[in-house]
Amino acid sequence: MAATEPAAQTAARLAALMTEETVTLRTALGHLHAERRALEAGEVDSLAGLAARKSEAYGRLAQLGDARTTLLARAGSKPGRDDIEALFQSAPDWAACRQPFKELVALAREAHDLNQANGVLIRAQMKSSQQALAVLMSASEQASTYGPDGQSMARSTSRSLGSA
Repeated sequence: MAATEPAAQTAARLAALMTEETVTLRTALGHLHAERRALEAGEVDSLAGLAARKSEAYGRLAQLGDARTTLLARAGSKPGRDDIEALFQSAPDWAACRQPFKELVALAREAHDLNQANGVLIRAQMKSSQQALAVLMSASEQASTYGPDGQSMARSTSRSLGSA
């Protein structure tokens, strides 16, 4: 019985850790969904705040992921999905880890896919903005001003600052 206690304790800690990871990942997903809505609505002013909150959640996920990797290594597992699943099937002590891990993998896939989709939207909006800027820059180079007689005259691209 004493031989299984460390594995049982590690499994319990790992299950709790993955549950916390799942909660944090759900928070990050919430930020990704809000980012998606803001992008679709053209609400660019809210993106900076969302990016900061998303970054904070990702920072916490990185810490939790490092802790998970450490616990898995103590249990003799590598961090790869197949190795982790093999560990969780290896003994009854690890049964409590199966569902949190399955949920974590599914949420991570969803977050990855949504992040990629948001990236596509961001790149499309950046391209559109760059094209609009190019049109405006071109138009400003061809802009006319009006002379004292009210007639349109081409704007000079250089100015005399004065003479000595």
